[in-house]
Amino acid sequence: PLPGWKDAILLYSNEESMPNGTDLPPDVRDAMTYADADGGGSSSPPKLTAEAALSNCDVVQAVAVGNPGNARQCLALVGNYVSHHVQRWMRVPLDGRGQIRGSPITPTEPLRHVSRGHQTNGKREFVPPRAGVTEDHWSRMRTYFDRFEEVRAQLKPKLETVARDNAVIILTCNFGQSELLMNFACAARGRGLDLGNVLVFPTDRETLELAEGMGLTTWYDEKTFESMPTDGARRYGDKAFVAMMQAKVMCVHMVSWLGYDLLFQDVDVVWHRDPMAYFKSPDSGNFDLYFQDDGVRSLRYAPYSANTGFYYARNNERTRHLFSSLIYAGDLVQSWDSHQQALSALLTEHASLFGTRVKTLERTGEEFPGGFHFHRRRDFMRKMVKGEVHPYVFHMSWTENKDDKQKYLQQLGEWYLRDECVSHKRSDIVPKPEVGGEGAGFGDLVEHCCAADPIVRCHYADKPSVVPCGDGPKKDKDGKTFWVREMGEPL
Repeated sequence: PLPGWKDAILLYSNEESMPNGTDLPPDVRDAMTYADADGGGSSSPPKLTAEAALSNCDVVQAVAVGNPGNARQCLALVGNYVSHHVQRWMRVPLDGRGQIRGSPITPTEPLRHVSRGHQTNGKREFVPPRAGVTEDHWSRMRTYFDRFEEVRAQLKPKLETVARDNAVIILTCNFGQSELLMNFACAARGRGLDLGNVLVFPTDRETLELAEGMGLTTWYDEKTFESMPTDGARRYGDKAFVAMMQAKVMCVHMVSWLGYDLLFQDVDVVWHRDPMAYFKSPDSGNFDLYFQDDGVRSLRYAPYSANTGFYYARNNERTRHLFSSLIYAGDLVQSWDSHQQALSALLTEHASLFGTRVKTLERTGEEFPGGFHFHRRRDFMRKMVKGEVHPYVFHMSWTENKDDKQKYLQQLGEWYLRDECVSHKRSDIVPKPEVGGEGAGFGDLVEHCCAADPIVRCHYADKPSVVPCGDGPKKDKDGKTFWVREMGEPL
């Protein structure tokens, strides 16, 4: 639950479901009253632990409610044919054709049924895709599924090679983001971490050669990824960004369908410890999916706030069907400029329909920080740069483009890639050997490209940094210097 939302109101459908244990305090037991036909009963409900309150409940229907937009909201529990969805009604006007469009709340209008993504200001987060978008997705999927049997035969031996305990770590990348992929590899090796169970899905030949030069196992199929751009995204949601979202959906679907547990991560993640150790630990619990907490609490990502740039999926019939549903829903990814929003919507439906167990990793914990912490949790970031917390990974999310990601990672002490290897093709760094056949030159970029220690550079005074950057410009309007006197001398 969110801070301040620790309590719940329980309504009992019959007297037998009410707690009546003798271990309840007498004043609490006496206050437990089932409303009579006239509506009588206790006017002040007692406060119980969840265990006591649910002690006689064989079935619990849980509804999570909030109040986005701080509207004058009412909650109605209606006896009817059971529904596992919350229907949303708002006072909004109709347009000239009698349709509900992007209209804000208008108190003089009657209540009308709207989508769960209709905000109080009229913005609609969930809009059906246009026919042209759907047909474009069909065309892309025709190529994908026509080749699926051939692809499966090629991919299977790769997965058998890299899988450990039936689990694989997967990334996908194009040339425009290749320096982030290379930095991931350099940073992991700089910390002595093994990348032997990592499989990279390059979407172009340039990235294929760079990834193999970094000693990473790859799988590449030109026909599958022929529609993917080679340029990097300049901002969240642009055409290159959305196209690469489709590549993320494809590679996850392929690995899942072949029966493997998988950890998917974006290339802007750096490791401090092997994250697989967390997910393979018995202490991680019995969930189907684990997602890094995105940090944002907008309506489009409710209710899990799942960051789809770092998540772990245990392979079973529920997760396989989830990722199949996601690849079928590629027109939503394209329409909404986000596979995070599309997957969030599917998580909600699959949790209800199939009992898929979803866990969002604790945002206030130290194990899996990201862009939310970088931009909003200075207390945590100060502990991190002083070595007082020990995360598994750091995810440079919440950042508009790769240029800013690189700058932030540099001043945070998370950048290990030398300048001469940034934004260059393999042939510009070290030519690939002409002899040796397949696999020639595997790993030979590591010595040329990876620094033994982080390459630290200051860029912005108001962003977290491992050394004082107070003399630099500020990134944000009214931004405050990150380093303060109580932090002491540079680390």
